[in-house]
Amino acid sequence: MTIKTRNQQHFMGTLRDLGGAAISLSLLLGLSSCASPSDVSDLRAQMDTLSTKVSKIERQAGGGPGVSGGTQLADLETRLDNQKLRIARLRDRLERMNHRLDQLMNRIESQAPAPVAKPTPSPAPSASAGAAPSPPPATVASAPAVPQKTTESPDMIYHQAYADYQAGHYDIAISEFDRLVKEYPDSHLASSAVFWEAQSHYNLKHYKRALALYDAVIHKYVDSPKKATSYYKKGQVYEKLGNKKAAVKSYKRVLELFPLEQQLDDLSKRRLSRLDE
Repeated sequence: MTIKTRNQQHFMGTLRDLGGAAISLSLLLGLSSCASPSDVSDLRAQMDTLSTKVSKIERQAGGGPGVSGGTQLADLETRLDNQKLRIARLRDRLERMNHRLDQLMNRIESQAPAPVAKPTPSPAPSASAGAAPSPPPATVASAPAVPQKTTESPDMIYHQAYADYQAGHYDIAISEFDRLVKEYPDSHLASSAVFWEAQSHYNLKHYKRALALYDAVIHKYVDSPKKATSYYKKGQVYEKLGNKKAAVKSYKRVLELFPLEQQLDDLSKRRLSRLDE
C-alpha cells in the first residue's frame, strides 16, 4: 500500500470522525432548549455553515476534479483540522452558555423577594366634643439616594470579549480579556481569558507574545481546561517561528500528558507526521 493511499484512508476516517462530532454537537444544541433564542440561533447558523464546509471537503476528498497528488491532500487535511478546531470551540461555547444559564437561574432564585405583609390599619380616633384637631404630621425630608457603583461581572466581561474575538476585533478582545484577568484574577474564567488573549495575539501574528500567554495557561493555571490545547498551540507557534525541534517537543507533550484528548492527539500526530517528512 502506498503512502498516498494510506494518507487518503486516514483522511477519510478523520472525515467520518468529524461528521460524528458535528452530529453530537447538533444533539447538544437540541438539548439546550433553555438557552436564549439568539444564542441557539447563532450556534445553529454556525453549525449549518460548518456542515456545508465539511460536505464540500468530503466531495473533494472523494476524487473530485482538481484533487490529485500529495499537495492537494495536505491542503484538505489542513482545512479539516481547522474545522475540527471550530467544532471544539462551538462545544466550549455551548458549555459556557449552559453554565451561564445555571448561574442566572441561581441568582434569580436567591433574589426572589419575600412576601410583604399587609399593614395593620390604625383604629380611628374617637371624636371628643370640643377637642382641638391634631396637627398634620411633619414631613421628613428623605436623604438623597447615593448612586451605587456598577461593576461588570467576570461573565459579562468574558462574553463581551469573546464576542469581539469572534468578530475578528482582536485588539479589543485582548484588552477585555486582560481586564478580566486583572480585575478577577481568581475567577474560574481567568485561565480561559488568558488562552483567548493568546489566540488573539496568534491571529495578529504576534507569535512571541502568544507563546508567553500559552505558557502562562500551562504553568500558572495548572487545572485549566485549556492546558492541553495550549500545548498544541505552542507547537503551531514554534512552527511559525521556524523552530521545528520545539514544535515536535510540544506535540509530543500533548500525546504524553493528555492521552484521553483524542482530537488533540490526532491533530498532534498529524503535525508530527508532517514535520518528519
